[in-house]
Amino acid sequence: MTCLESQKAFSPYLDGALTHESSAALAEHVGVCPVCRHQLEETRAIVRGLSLMARPAPPPGLSATIRDALIIERAACNATPRLTPFEVFTRWVSTRLMPYSVGALYSAVLFVAVFGGLRQQMIILRNLAVAQALESGQPVRWDDGRGGFDVTRPLSPDLAAAARAQFGPESPTLNPRGALAALTLAPPAGSGGPDDDDMIVVADVYGNGSASLAEVVEAPRNRRMVEDLQAALRKSPAFVPASLDRRPQTMRVVFVLQKMNVADNSY
Repeated sequence: MTCLESQKAFSPYLDGALTHESSAALAEHVGVCPVCRHQLEETRAIVRGLSLMARPAPPPGLSATIRDALIIERAACNATPRLTPFEVFTRWVSTRLMPYSVGALYSAVLFVAVFGGLRQQMIILRNLAVAQALESGQPVRWDDGRGGFDVTRPLSPDLAAAARAQFGPESPTLNPRGALAALTLAPPAGSGGPDDDDMIVVADVYGNGSASLAEVVEAPRNRRMVEDLQAALRKSPAFVPASLDRRPQTMRVVFVLQKMNVADNSY
């Protein structure tokens, strides 16, 4: 018997639980090993000291208290209605899946909040990239989102302003999605007037991109053009906001509107 086996057998040996052969082997090893013999004596002293300790007496009413608690618990279990399988499933979901659902919802809300907070910064970075490309003479293409380029799709106001970054502080950028831009794509009005016509007007442009007609410098032959212009200015902001052009909040501009009738068979 080794020292490790002997030390594991100390407790059962002192309790008299070892077999006769194991006890003899342990006695033989202890007789020749002073270390195990010393540890066996220490273990025997500990067991003897524990046996001499007095057992603590339980409180007088301990048994009655335990019995009363069991009776109350049994009565509570009998009074509680038995849960249906749906209620059992609902409790299981609420204790196990609900924390994960709340965490997923919180993550989604946090993502939306962070994305919304960074959206304006991303627009600014994109405009700076477009402006740098224009200043360096590199061509700028507008992707339609499907790997191609759609020349009929109007630009967004921020990209239109970025394409005119060097002129924006001095002249406002036309809102490509405004009613004034849509007016240039409208078919000629059937008013009986000449199709080829132009006019020079003065307009006040405000910080939010809205504009109002201040003066008609050169009136067109077809007065319907002035009415269409005023309707377009009232319908939606004609220009991009001042923050995109880095221009003053309010400025007065003079621009020329030309109307030409191009026959389909000319191109």
